[in-house]
Amino acid sequence: MSAVSPPDAEAATMRDDLTRAVAQIAAGSACGAMSSAVCADGMSHHEQATDDSDMEARTSVGREDPEGITYQRLGVDLELKQTDEDLSFQTSRIHRIENLELCPRLKNLELNANDIEKIENLEVVPELEQLELYQNRIRKIENLETLVHLRVLDLSFNKIRKIEGLERLGQLVKLYLSSNRIENVEGLESLLKLELLELGSNRIRNVVGIGQLTNLKELWLGKNKLTSMRLPFLPKLQRLSLQSNRLTTWDVRLFDDCPALEELYLSHNQLPGEIPGEIRHLRKLKIFDIGVNAIGNIEAAAQLPELQELWMNNNKIETLEGVKCLRGVGSLHTLYLEGNPVQANLGPSYRQNLVKILPQLRQLDALLLSEKVNVIEQPLSGKVGSTRKPKSIMKHDD
Repeated sequence: MSAVSPPDAEAATMRDDLTRAVAQIAAGSACGAMSSAVCADGMSHHEQATDDSDMEARTSVGREDPEGITYQRLGVDLELKQTDEDLSFQTSRIHRIENLELCPRLKNLELNANDIEKIENLEVVPELEQLELYQNRIRKIENLETLVHLRVLDLSFNKIRKIEGLERLGQLVKLYLSSNRIENVEGLESLLKLELLELGSNRIRNVVGIGQLTNLKELWLGKNKLTSMRLPFLPKLQRLSLQSNRLTTWDVRLFDDCPALEELYLSHNQLPGEIPGEIRHLRKLKIFDIGVNAIGNIEAAAQLPELQELWMNNNKIETLEGVKCLRGVGSLHTLYLEGNPVQANLGPSYRQNLVKILPQLRQLDALLLSEKVNVIEQPLSGKVGSTRKPKSIMKHDD
């Protein structure tokens, strides 16, 4: 992974269409460069993408002065062609989905950051494979039953309270519902091909109703109201975010129920004490984020044979002895430890001492470590967990 600040709080999915997200920066609806998979409030990249720009985009379409709005109409003000297979109109002051019969070959429709209140008139484009309506004013999932070829559905940043109306979408692979008002995980039973489910920044208290989703590879649940990390058996799950919830205890059953995990994000909770020894069951775990908790013992992390990145910032590690257990983890190249008592206890020698005992590191906190021999100390700027760029230092040869 590229060297970046820790994935502190909810993201990330890393969307495989990241190039599209970059293009949306100009429209005020994309996330900047972040950490391995999540942004600074526990969301995946996609979840964070429109968070900060939501009000800005609303203002740009005149929501503060409803009487003065001039909406644009699809097929009237915005040209639609019979040969169109891809349509993207963002921040275009669109109020209604209409006139799509003018482009019957349509496969990809993106109407993000507009003022749409209702999903409608999509029966005229039955070949649609991707539908993106995030950052609108939609309150209900409806009128999708004819879209039997749909593979990607994005309704993030709307006003949806209930997951419904998805029964006919058996080909769906990716579903984005972050930043809505959803309280219950339901209505997903028929989505047997689903690989990515993004539900961050909602009001969810319990995770039920996903036991049938055995093909799920990514599950984003950051920034909800969860008090338990209990999940059903998900044999293919590779990425899991439970960041920024209300977790106060470990549930070791998670480590058996999700045996294929490669990335686990648990930061910004209240997890105490020590990492449970049962975590050794996650033999494929590469990225482990437990920053901003109350953890004082990380010895169990030394039993993860493929661990590459460990985010432990802002916990309760007090001495170097608490870190020496990681010496034998040869795959470990990134460690975040800033904000622990050990940093204050060691003072200016903090980084030098850590590099000595963990020579395999290539990144320590926000600093890149070169293969050279002299140490160049540079002060960190910005707060812990910010998205500042890492600075380079060189390894000590003592």
